[in-house]
Amino acid sequence: MYFLHVLGSLFRASNAGSIVFFLLNAALMIAYFSDGTPERMILVGAAYVLSVVLALSPLGEWVLGFFAGARKMKRIDMRNKITPIVEKVQAAAEAKSDTALPDVLILKVMHDPEPNAYAIGRRTVCVTEGLLDLPDEMIEGIIAHELGHLAMHHTVLQLMIGGGNIFITAFLLAIRVVNYVKAAWAALDLFRKGGDDIVGLIFNLLDILTALMVFLWTKFCMLFLMWSSRANEYEADRYAYEIGYGYPLASALDAIGNAKPKNSFLKALYSTHPATHDRIAKLQELGVAYSRY
Repeated sequence: MYFLHVLGSLFRASNAGSIVFFLLNAALMIAYFSDGTPERMILVGAAYVLSVVLALSPLGEWVLGFFAGARKMKRIDMRNKITPIVEKVQAAAEAKSDTALPDVLILKVMHDPEPNAYAIGRRTVCVTEGLLDLPDEMIEGIIAHELGHLAMHHTVLQLMIGGGNIFITAFLLAIRVVNYVKAAWAALDLFRKGGDDIVGLIFNLLDILTALMVFLWTKFCMLFLMWSSRANEYEADRYAYEIGYGYPLASALDAIGNAKPKNSFLKALYSTHPATHDRIAKLQELGVAYSRY
């Protein structure tokens, strides 16, 4: 039942760009790492599917969180600060929303002075140290937004794309490195024997050109992902409003502005938020009586 609920929630209009990106990304992986033969394409495709399954596991969520900079919250004062806030918002969400939240939430911290929070995977909420310095009401608004991501399973696609790419890329790049080492050793041996490896050099140059084309294609595909990300941010804002935290979220957004994570991996995942003023305007349109002036 839970699986069917998650699967159904993925096929919503706001996720269309992410789904397109996922399919293009999977096709690119298969085409780039296979040699064109049906057997090799099936093998690489199976490896990619396996990597996605692994990414959706608790291990995949932990790995994605690790690369995002999320760490276990060891300080007691941090836990005493954030845990009651999360439990309060979670209780409000369960009382006012039909969208199910995970039974158990995992709280982690990122040692960053910028106030922010991130939903990761299916049940992880990561807060920065800077967020803990905000008033409790603002923190509640931001946590409500992140719970919206989890409740609507926006982060499941994040796992499938980000986590899946981590595993499959590491595996397939290891294979390519081994092949490069073998080719380099063979070329060196041929050079020592007085041979000419012009053909090998040409193939290496073509491989570099292919890698460049893959990079540019990935940048193009990211446009679809960014479009979905912006739509999902508005959905999570609406969720926060519906469970009673529209005003705290608007005030928090106005206070922190467009704070972005410094980590490059996180930047790729989270730098696609809409402009803060647009988000506040949407909340005001929903009925939030917020005004800075």
